Amino acid sequence: MAERQRTMLRDGLRIFTLCLCWYTVSSGGNVINKMILNNFPYPVTVSLFHILSICTFMPPLIRAWNIPLAPELPPRYFLRLVLPLAFGKYFASVSAHISIWKVPVSYAHTVKATMPIWVVLLSRIIMKEKQTMKVYMSLVPIISGVFLATMTELSFDIWGLVSALAATLCFSLQNIFSKKVLRDTRMHHLRLLYILGCYAVIFMVPTWILVDLSSFFINSAVVSGIFIQSHCC
Repeated sequence: MAERQRTMLRDGLRIFTLCLCWYTVSSGGNVINKMILNNFPYPVTVSLFHILSICTFMPPLIRAWNIPLAPELPPRYFLRLVLPLAFGKYFASVSAHISIWKVPVSYAHTVKATMPIWVVLLSRIIMKEKQTMKVYMSLVPIISGVFLATMTELSFDIWGLVSALAATLCFSLQNIFSKKVLRDTRMHHLRLLYILGCYAVIFMVPTWILVDLSSFFINSAVVSGIFIQSHCC
């Protein structure tokens, strides 16, 4: 009995530490992203480099930790679950960076705090998972806090709110279906992250070309025109 309690305490401490590290890294990353986007207003480009960093730095980590190869997935399973997960990673990343660009980081994190609500509701709808009344009641303070933050936010932007909600919804769906893929395939979570990152780049590059790359050319043309006009005068 005492050994079981120690194991539960150790597992609980480990989960708490992991959550604390995740939230610290996420908050710090969002602050840095906000600083970048204030001076470089191209959220798709920032998202592209974010995904490319996964594709670049994950292989050495996978080799260093001797993570086993991914099992061979049936084409139908890949198209039905893995490829949509990659699209969700692309869409969530772009939406998250747009929300950070449009609204303060504190408000974006407040909206992100609604993720447990989405996870519970979507798990109930998609996976038919039932939660206890205590779990549902614990969501009420989150809903109230987000509503209060929205009503009192001075720098409110509708597109920032929509982007933050879209990102949170996508992250919630990713949590649900990633768990299903990991359970079905016994794949290592870092291996799955690497696969999703590589396929997310395929979805992101066309968006980057249409949105940010075209803006680069337009802005360069405008700047060149102003420069030539000022020298001619």
